[in-house]
Amino acid sequence: MPRGLIFLIVVVLLLVGGMFLLSRSAEEVPVQTMEADVSSNAAAN
Repeated sequence: MPRGLIFLIVVVLLLVGGMFLLSRSAEEVPVQTMEADVSSNAAAN
């Protein structure tokens, strides 16, 4: 096998492995509601 083909296969395997590890480490973040007092801002205008 040519050296370039082996290098290409290794790079593709590393990219796929890295994407897999990153996707496994991602955790779902709970949604936080942000409440602002808008009645005082409306009364000031």
